[in-house]
Amino acid sequence: MRCCTRKYFLFTGAILLMLFLMSQTAASQSLPGTTGYFNIPSAEIYADRSFFAGANLLNKEYKKWGNPDYHAMGFFVTTTFIPFVELSVRYSRMIDLPEELYNSTVGDRMASIRVRPLKEGRYHPAVVVGLQNFFTTLQSGDASHFNSTYIVLTKNFHLNTFIDRVGVTAGYGSDLFTAADYQFIGLFYGINFSPKNMEFLELMMEYDADKWNAGARITILKHVVILAGLEGLDAFSGGISYKLTLP
Repeated sequence: MRCCTRKYFLFTGAILLMLFLMSQTAASQSLPGTTGYFNIPSAEIYADRSFFAGANLLNKEYKKWGNPDYHAMGFFVTTTFIPFVELSVRYSRMIDLPEELYNSTVGDRMASIRVRPLKEGRYHPAVVVGLQNFFTTLQSGDASHFNSTYIVLTKNFHLNTFIDRVGVTAGYGSDLFTAADYQFIGLFYGINFSPKNMEFLELMMEYDADKWNAGARITILKHVVILAGLEGLDAFSGGISYKLTLP
């Protein structure tokens, strides 16, 4: 089963290497693949025609979907095809499964849409309404995982101190659609900041309606982003993503 895991990493690495040859700037992708902090979504949506591709580790300690004995990898593509709408598709697959379980295990496909009715201004926050994995082929909802319907607000502040920028996000999620399991149900919030003259580094602390998380995001060569942190402050998760602008 190690060979199957190796194939996932080689496939992801090949995609990222190809995208690496196209010079663009990086942006902030969260564990679900949508724009956000470490795990929670934010109300930030990037410029029209932005396109993200990446992969994140989903730690088994806090993964509600699938076999609780194994980690999973989530491979995602996210795009902003008009300035105020973000679409994302993620395919999650458990890794390091024994041979007898691997062939019978089906991955999870998650679609998300985020709409920003209000852009951030000087005196007011941005507002985004998000639907995460709202579509399922089963009326019972058994095939819908990581489900959430939420509203989130984000405001950034630029400081003339040892901290260059501070971002504050707060949102509320609801179980509006029937699903097997959910994310971000109830109040979630977080803060992130970048030290002065270190725009390539973001540090984050958040509460995702279930647990506290801490993370960091490092931008390499302006377009490759490495995300790493601790879910529940004790279980490592993270990944890598890349942004380009479509023609």
